[in-house]
Amino acid sequence: MDKPEYIKNLESKDGIFSIMVAPELKGDFLKYLNEKKLTRVYEKSSISEGIVKFEEVIFQSQQNFYLFVKFRVVPQSDIISNLTIYYNVKQYTELYMFFSQLLKQYKNATTNNRPT
Repeated sequence: MDKPEYIKNLESKDGIFSIMVAPELKGDFLKYLNEKKLTRVYEKSSISEGIVKFEEVIFQSQQNFYLFVKFRVVPQSDIISNLTIYYNVKQYTELYMFFSQLLKQYKNATTNNRPT
């Protein structure tokens, strides 16, 4: 897994980050993260036929976790998001609680919004 340049630049100042990798997430995870109290600090996108498609986005949490999300679209299926969180190892317990809650809330949001 290649580390984003934004994270490498942070590590050159703040030291090496630990990494937590989430399972693949289906659905519009970017939309979900945009609704959270996170700051978007980096994005890589392209535009085609007037539509902006995000390929990678990095969010910074209030606790200084960096959520790196990489997207891919499966034709006639869904958006797949790969989430990697960069954090200071001293924050592991706080990260674990944040991450568990984030995934649980996303699962509940996507389960409750599915058409029947």
